[in-house]
Amino acid sequence: MGAILFEGSHLRCRWMGRALDQADLDRLAADVRERVFDLAFSDEVEAQMRDLAQTDFSTEWLDSFLAAGRQNDVLPWQVGEALVEAVLEAEFAVVLPWNTKRDQRTPKASLPGADLVGLCQVNDEWHLVFGEIKSSSDKACPPGVVHGKSGLVQQLERILNDPSVQFELIRWLMARVPDGELSSGFSEALTRFVNTRGAGTRLIGSLVRDTSPNELDVSTRGRNLGGLIGDPGTAELHVWYLPIPMADWPGLVAA
Repeated sequence: MGAILFEGSHLRCRWMGRALDQADLDRLAADVRERVFDLAFSDEVEAQMRDLAQTDFSTEWLDSFLAAGRQNDVLPWQVGEALVEAVLEAEFAVVLPWNTKRDQRTPKASLPGADLVGLCQVNDEWHLVFGEIKSSSDKACPPGVVHGKSGLVQQLERILNDPSVQFELIRWLMARVPDGELSSGFSEALTRFVNTRGAGTRLIGSLVRDTSPNELDVSTRGRNLGGLIGDPGTAELHVWYLPIPMADWPGLVAA
């Protein structure tokens, strides 16, 4: 999905930039909206609460409560994250078994830890997937969200090198993988992680932009990252260029 604008690689890291046009965004809109608001799960919670209302007064109060409690507004970076998740699952064989919105304690919260925690199946082999997503309208190349202590690549390096971070991500994922085929996939991926001494993971960094395409957004950092990845692990840096200003991204999921 999206026209490839540039691509490159160094050692075990590859990077690419793609342009999403309005037709792409229209095709993704329903999936992005579902992810941003976690609609199906919210409907399930609401239905259960309605089943518990025993009087007309409680039903009336519940109507008001749910109308006020449903989150209808969204921040641009939340749309950027949901869009990347949708594309990765649709086009890059990534499986994200849990909507992290369910882990929020307050609306619009930015949760600590990795943005992407999941699995992928490549050539019938399952791998752990860890990653980060950043959105930026910064005109600089690369934008500020790519470098620095809290930047995209620094956070990827922390995931790559810090066993305490890796262990917490594995714990989090194990608690959320459903039974069945995906559970078997998780077991296979974790086995690969253990027997490659932590190297057998797929690391993904994604950047969502509303600026003119430029390979410098990721190429320099990609070369640095490539030298840190041990065999058989891989790293990818994706840049998604959108045709509308970042401030207008919430309109993509408007009802």
